[in-house]
Amino acid sequence: MNDSLKFFWWRLEVSFFQEVEESLTWRLDDMGIKSYAINRSLENLQRQTLMVWLPSYEWLDKDREELVRSLVILEKAFDKESLDVKWKKIVHEDWSTSWKKYWGPDPVGKNFLILPSWIALPSIYSNRIILKLDPGSAFGTGAHPTTRLCLEALERIPPLGKMVGDVGCGSGILGLAALKLGAKNVRAVDLDSLAVKATYENARLNNFHQDQLSVSQGSIDSLENQLNGSKLDLLVCNILAPVIKKLAPHFDQVTSKESQILLSGLLEEQVIDMTSFLSTLNWKLITSYKLDKWSLIHLCKASA
Repeated sequence: MNDSLKFFWWRLEVSFFQEVEESLTWRLDDMGIKSYAINRSLENLQRQTLMVWLPSYEWLDKDREELVRSLVILEKAFDKESLDVKWKKIVHEDWSTSWKKYWGPDPVGKNFLILPSWIALPSIYSNRIILKLDPGSAFGTGAHPTTRLCLEALERIPPLGKMVGDVGCGSGILGLAALKLGAKNVRAVDLDSLAVKATYENARLNNFHQDQLSVSQGSIDSLENQLNGSKLDLLVCNILAPVIKKLAPHFDQVTSKESQILLSGLLEEQVIDMTSFLSTLNWKLITSYKLDKWSLIHLCKASA
């Protein structure tokens, strides 16, 4: 029998509302699924398509049904209509490269353009700050509201000459943006070794060396080791609220009384609880911003 008939990929296509993206991709990451991509239509940012490639020999019918059920449960939390789910058998497609055809140049905020590294710069965007990105199939491309909120916040408070930390860096996009806006350097961490690799690769694509953007696998402790006694001027976290709550008591390890923090990944209804919790840790709200159902909060030390 032909080998291509013995082995094939299942491609799961899920049409969803944009505000559900963070939860869906979080669930895939939690399950150890790395082979996925988001098909984004710039004409309709509210509706996107998640594509997940699964090897046939690992994913039996019952496993695929359970995966869909778990994604449907997540969507119901947002009071959205049922997911539009399709399964396709893919014999000859290589997911590690085919996902790239679904991603194009993406303007963010007033000044940024997220540019896939394999695409030439369109002349219409030549006056923008270019963030070249090859996130790999497992990391965000910047289109999600939580990432856009972070990029727009960095535009509002350019970290000129400052030391910036990024916890949960993913593709490294926020660190790259900070450096493009004049940050002295960026120290980044992520629990996923693939994120470390992706961040270093994207730093290279944007002509930044390791002294400017360093990244290590881990969390706050790893970030503290990178700082080697120094303290951050600005800490950025684009992570879901429960994770931020676990990390927040350790922020003092890497910040000083003059430091500020940008926290994204929060649903609107989580902002009051989060700011109240952070106030017990001596952090004071400066302002907040929202996009769709997501929010970002900007804080400083209460004593500042």
